[in-house]
Amino acid sequence: MVQLPDRIPTAIIGLLSQILPDRYTQASIDSLFLTAGAPEPIPDGSKATKVQAWLRQTNAKSPEPLKVLGLILDDFMEMQVENKMFWMDSTDYAAKLEAEKGRVREALARDALTYLRGGTIAKGGAVPTLSLDESVKKHGLTSVDIEIRRAFTMIEQDPHAAAQYAGNVLEATLKAYLDHKHVAYKSGDALADLWRLAAAKIGLRAADWDNKDLKKIASGLHSIVDGIAHLRNTKSSAHGRSEEQRQSINIKPRHARLAIHSAHTVAAYILELIE
Repeated sequence: MVQLPDRIPTAIIGLLSQILPDRYTQASIDSLFLTAGAPEPIPDGSKATKVQAWLRQTNAKSPEPLKVLGLILDDFMEMQVENKMFWMDSTDYAAKLEAEKGRVREALARDALTYLRGGTIAKGGAVPTLSLDESVKKHGLTSVDIEIRRAFTMIEQDPHAAAQYAGNVLEATLKAYLDHKHVAYKSGDALADLWRLAAAKIGLRAADWDNKDLKKIASGLHSIVDGIAHLRNTKSSAHGRSEEQRQSINIKPRHARLAIHSAHTVAAYILELIE
């Protein structure tokens, strides 16, 4: 059976046909959609009619509708007040724009989708990723941001690579934390070494807690990091494999998602402690 591509949800199509006409001219809508890879021909009609028809056309003709949607949303979700239309008041524009971005996030979440900076639409649980994405943006951690987007981009087409990038997210986060706290580490330190240094600085070792329940949580965090490190080192695409290993190691998208969201949960907590 041929697997159909992930489609742009109907609710998002309806919402964007209401929102985008207030933010773009006819010409800028054409440019935005064409640049994002929306299939031609360009639909006729008003701006609202055009947006709705073109998104539906994308679902029908594009091999990757969500990729097109992500690139369209990248322009809108990163829009700033200085990009406002000349007739709009800056204060009203900013408040309305943020409210509209919130509506887009909520509509995506209802279909288990999340927008990530850089034009990625991620599937699955989003709370750890959103928290991490906000912290990354706040602290300007480009190295972490790159690994987040790499991981989500590769989930379906190469889950082995996605598992590798899940470990990279955690590694980049730990290095950012240690750098901020002026804790020295070696360039060749493994993920387990970086975690040991960070956990000691934070007080996240099981030995640091008297409460048995908190000990279990601290131990669980260590197990997550250890599991992700092992997955990256032995079963991801980080190393070349023999034919026998290729056949015996089978990471599926759901496994990659588990690794990614586990890594993001730990990483989001670590970045909260940078302050």
